[in-house]
Amino acid sequence: MELSTDLLHFTSAFQLFLQTLALTHLSGHYSVCVVRSITDDVRLEFPRAIVTVTLASPANTTDTTFGDRLVRSINAGCEGFMVLEGALFPFLDHFRSAHEAAYFRAHNKRIIATVRLGPVARERLLQHDTMEVTPNMLLVEVNESEGMVGLYTTKLSPQEPRGIVAELMLLERLRLGEELLLGLPESIRKFPNKLTDMEGSRVRLSTLPYPPCSVANEVPLGEGNARSTVPANYSLQADGTEILMVLELCRRHNCTLEIELVANSEWGQVYPNGSADGLIGSLIDRRSDVAVAAIYRWYNWYQYMTMSAYTGRSGVSALVPRPRLLPYWQTPFLSFPPSLWLMVAVSFCVGTVAVFLTEHARHHIRPLSGSTSHNNRLIDSIFFMVSLYVEQSVPLPNSLLAGSMLLTFLLFGGFMIGNSYAGALACVMTIPRYEKSIDTRADFAASGMKWSGPTVAWMNSLLMAEQPELVTIRDRYEVHGGDTLARYSHTRRDMGYVHERLQYGSYALESFINLNATRLLQPLKEDVFWEQIVTACSKTWPLMGYYDDLILRVQQNGILRYWELGSVIRNMGLEIQRNLANARVQDSDHEPVKLRMAHFLGVFFILFVGLSLASVIFVAELVVYRANSNLTTKQKVQVISVD
Repeated sequence: MELSTDLLHFTSAFQLFLQTLALTHLSGHYSVCVVRSITDDVRLEFPRAIVTVTLASPANTTDTTFGDRLVRSINAGCEGFMVLEGALFPFLDHFRSAHEAAYFRAHNKRIIATVRLGPVARERLLQHDTMEVTPNMLLVEVNESEGMVGLYTTKLSPQEPRGIVAELMLLERLRLGEELLLGLPESIRKFPNKLTDMEGSRVRLSTLPYPPCSVANEVPLGEGNARSTVPANYSLQADGTEILMVLELCRRHNCTLEIELVANSEWGQVYPNGSADGLIGSLIDRRSDVAVAAIYRWYNWYQYMTMSAYTGRSGVSALVPRPRLLPYWQTPFLSFPPSLWLMVAVSFCVGTVAVFLTEHARHHIRPLSGSTSHNNRLIDSIFFMVSLYVEQSVPLPNSLLAGSMLLTFLLFGGFMIGNSYAGALACVMTIPRYEKSIDTRADFAASGMKWSGPTVAWMNSLLMAEQPELVTIRDRYEVHGGDTLARYSHTRRDMGYVHERLQYGSYALESFINLNATRLLQPLKEDVFWEQIVTACSKTWPLMGYYDDLILRVQQNGILRYWELGSVIRNMGLEIQRNLANARVQDSDHEPVKLRMAHFLGVFFILFVGLSLASVIFVAELVVYRANSNLTTKQKVQVISVD
């Protein structure tokens, strides 16, 4: 009877102790989940919302598995967890998968769990793969026979060659009694925080070579600032604006950065069967905690990861071929635009017909004296109009007033056209003319030009675009290998190449754009679209909150500008940046030049065409004349023979 009374008193004191722990350490959370088995019984009076999750499915719910119920509780806003003894290991088994399936993301997860630490349970707990992502854990070991509880937390240490090793660290042993009603001991008034000093534990990062955002080069073992995620006989020297952010985080929290360079250097995608590759694949397969390489807020990635605060702005645009100097043989035709040439041709034809009809009517009304007939030909009217346009003298008969008025206005029009052409030609011959430049997004869409990159991930931002220009540009995007694109950038003038401009003006380029290519290409004057650069993180990465805080501090202090410029200088060089930044700045080739023999190639071209056509027509006339002469001779011979 006395034993039962002592057990009842201990149970009541233990319930009160758990409530005190919850009020002390979990009251700052939006809601708290109580995870228990059917046999566990705990009643908490808590100022926050409480969601109870049981191992067995209640009769009035449609959930079939414990994992489904845990996902629903996380989506209800659970950030703190009170896990009772019978549900601890099922909870740890489903912790990662449930958080990966949930859409709610909490950064400051805390776990208070009751446990009986026998040898088997202790070993199973310390070997569990969830220990690395649940450092904020407080374990309460119950000992009813002695009326005491032991408070433990986990201690994570790096393990060689790779990985972590977990240990249990005793915080306090307490005898449950009335003295605890006055408050918790000093040693457990603050929740054990292992993230302030991680003692060299790893942070796994996946990336690809993409300067100036992310760079990782192999260096001799022990000389770099990071190491590979798999054991190797080299270290890594990491650089780039985004990796520097993670390195700063590790400097503050005493962690070790491990880097995985993804195969094929691609951002990757998730396939319908659930498999994934590239950077997103490393997160889904739990090979890394964070992924960096100018990743955007892609909605089709969001369900698989947590997005950090934005680390920069990126404007995505296209590198298009620079306009070339027009060939000199086109010089005579550049004085007028095509529309004006069309109007000149129309006015020429109308004037020719008017002159022909006027002359025909004049000879019919007032025939020339002393002549019985006059052969008014169309060719005469054509040469009359040509003479007006080239400002040559022409006969102006005044025997008919209407004809005189027509010819006067035609003379004035030809004078204007001739002088306008001469002035424009002088400008064309002294100031170099270039091909039409593609300057804006609208120009690029109207040009019919395709654009390309090494991965389809660039188009993730335009999957839901509805603007006609963006839809047209998206549909013209092509994916080619790096070697093919390197060749195209030097040989093809009907294709653009994707690139991005970072927050402080630097150009982030794919590896196929080299120094020589930047001399042949120029960026558009405006972005095709813009995005915010984020870091893709695992939903269970415990440093997420600290990382977001660091990003905001770096942004507001302007440190990112310094990092960006330094990374560009170290990994890309400034000549490539200058070539692109100055691609549209006028140089000496745009200034007036002295006339050279090359400027007259157009005149010689017209002369050559005229001589060639005249020669061909002359030969044709000779052939026709001789054929007619032979035919006339034969007819005369036949007439003589008949006579």
